[in-house]
Amino acid sequence: MKKLLIILGLLVVLSSFVISHSLYLFDIKLDFDKNLETNVIKSAQDFMKTDKKPLSFDLDKGLIIVHFEEDNNNYVRINPSDFKVYGMMNENLRHKDGNIKFTKEQGYEIAKKLYDTFPKEITSELVYSSDVSEVSGTYYYKWFRYKDGILVIDDDLYIIVDGVNGNIIGYRIPIFYVSKNEMKTNPAITLNVARRVAEIDANAPSVANFQPYLVIYGKKLVWVNKIQGSLYPYYSGVDASDGSFAFMGLVPGEIPQGYNKGKDVPVIETELIKQIYST
Repeated sequence: MKKLLIILGLLVVLSSFVISHSLYLFDIKLDFDKNLETNVIKSAQDFMKTDKKPLSFDLDKGLIIVHFEEDNNNYVRINPSDFKVYGMMNENLRHKDGNIKFTKEQGYEIAKKLYDTFPKEITSELVYSSDVSEVSGTYYYKWFRYKDGILVIDDDLYIIVDGVNGNIIGYRIPIFYVSKNEMKTNPAITLNVARRVAEIDANAPSVANFQPYLVIYGKKLVWVNKIQGSLYPYYSGVDASDGSFAFMGLVPGEIPQGYNKGKDVPVIETELIKQIYST
């Protein structure tokens, strides 16, 4: 209970500085709870094998980022509920020159060894994505969370492997705030109804040939449509339970390449929707 209160207290104190849906906060302070501050710093220092004092802290969807360098190239993510390391980034481990020596398959084996050490309550709900991007000799391996084949956005895990020297440059383990038991996977409104709701609100048409899809956003099941705005296209998220809006602009999480779940998911109308249709 005390650990839960620490997290809730941290979020409440910082709530006025929330940036977007991802809850990423810059330059936060931990001195409101000395025990929290001490344990976060100790865990980060132990992991980095240093006695240097952190320069600053950020908050990344519940994870505390501990910075040790001003250019943000060397940091650790700490879970404040148990003070375990849930991620890191160390650009000092990236190759300075040279050619790729490790294939994507070999890089995956390096990533998988680390992945297998992560909390099983997290990894048991994740699915590996075979769509591996390579940028400047670096591989990005990702795992996504699903329920009944529907993507749970912003609950993904990644590991970055250097293809030249084989070093793991960074990784991030998510915190699951919503259990699968709390998630619904059957929309109460159809794809076409959700698309029309988005178009009416925007007073603009959908992007031609765009296929709306379903995602789980927190506890909400959401239809994602793409609207052709006057200046540029943007995404519109319509709550699949009642037709209200969940988000607009960018989708608040990464969507795996080729993902399009939704058209084949059975619609189960709620009493609210039945009443609306009957009026």
